[in-house]
Amino acid sequence: MDNKIKELINKSNILLEILDARFPKLCRIKYIEKYIKNKNKDLILVLNKSDLVSEDFLKKVVEEFSKEYITVYMSAIYRKGSRKLREAIKKVGKKYEKAYIGVFGYPNTGKSSIINILVGRKSAGTSPKPGFTKHLQIIKLSRKYYLIDSPGIVETKNKYLLSILGAYDVDKLEYPEKAVLYLYKKIGKKPFEEYYNINIENIKDLFIKLRERYNIKKDSDWIKRVSKIILYDWQKGKIRAYFL
Repeated sequence: MDNKIKELINKSNILLEILDARFPKLCRIKYIEKYIKNKNKDLILVLNKSDLVSEDFLKKVVEEFSKEYITVYMSAIYRKGSRKLREAIKKVGKKYEKAYIGVFGYPNTGKSSIINILVGRKSAGTSPKPGFTKHLQIIKLSRKYYLIDSPGIVETKNKYLLSILGAYDVDKLEYPEKAVLYLYKKIGKKPFEEYYNINIENIKDLFIKLRERYNIKKDSDWIKRVSKIILYDWQKGKIRAYFL
């Protein structure tokens, strides 16, 4: 585990794990959750980008995740759900005289947006506090609650996961078709059929029909080129889908 994340956890009383509501299980970082639990810290799961999924799906996720940790959902872009998040923080913060809140998650899940909403202004003034290293800055939210503004981004070597999160350059993937295959297994053929306005039997059929549509030469790399088109469309939000 990255030392910066360890320090963030050790200095915090309450941790917010930011998840993309479209694929929340994929975003959960279990080894960090285990570390937080072993340290007897409070964890709140925050499903961001809730505007991109259905209410029924959100209820299902909240119901399942709430069996482990307090779970709330919000849409940072529309600033919806911030009240529920603050209420959840106050609920677990009752036992603390002074509570420090740390925020972490994978890239592109909306960590910075959540911090800005909690702070209440886009550009937060920070000040170092004794006992905190330079990269951990403290923002006062109230007399009791303090936000630790830090590099709470969790790095991963799984480039295919990052590409699905929209946090990795598709052109740098050695086998982009692996990410497409993972997506297809998770969301099925319907979202691809809807966006590309085609009927397909399977993933092979998807590749073939898109190769024909985009007039891609049938050489040894044609599947890679088609895969990159699909992944870019996915990252741009053109292919609408979500999964648990």
